[in-house]
Amino acid sequence: MIAIPASLTLLRLFLGPLALWLAFTDAPRSVYAVILVAGLLSDYFDGVLARRLGVAREWLRRLDSTVDVIFYIFLLLTAWHIAPEPLTAGVWAIVLMLGSEAACILVSVLKFRRLPATHAFTAKLYGVVLFVSFLGVLCFSWGVAALWVTCAFALLANTEIMAILLLSHTPPVDIPTVMRILKGRQTDSRR
Repeated sequence: MIAIPASLTLLRLFLGPLALWLAFTDAPRSVYAVILVAGLLSDYFDGVLARRLGVAREWLRRLDSTVDVIFYIFLLLTAWHIAPEPLTAGVWAIVLMLGSEAACILVSVLKFRRLPATHAFTAKLYGVVLFVSFLGVLCFSWGVAALWVTCAFALLANTEIMAILLLSHTPPVDIPTVMRILKGRQTDSRR
């Protein structure tokens, strides 16, 4: 049964390169809406099905998070090819987003020898904002403002992820908020 959610996760590893390939074939921009919706739905349902089928494993959750990063990097490269103007104008927003993402990965690998998989609520919100932003840039020619809004959500989510990583004693998986870590520490100190 683990093959079903794993297949949905791995679908994004196909969709990202497909989007970039389509950018080089001058495909109509509407095709990116289909890719983005398929990516968003596969990201949502891989976790839902894994939990419902009782196969939500740590390695699968980490794979999900890693594939998300790869998927959106391919979409960034795709956007850079078909809509370079807003991305060039918002290059510092992109640098901040990628830098905050890299910092979380680095801390997790250095501290736990594992890739991050917190799945915090702010990270899920950031994923939705990424979807909307890429949809706007790829399909509707949105400008640099979309990148700065996305950057704000990236910094919010990655700040919380960093706090979760730094406060955790064991590799965190599916921690909805930093408050869960803080409440756990508060309970431990009262014993």
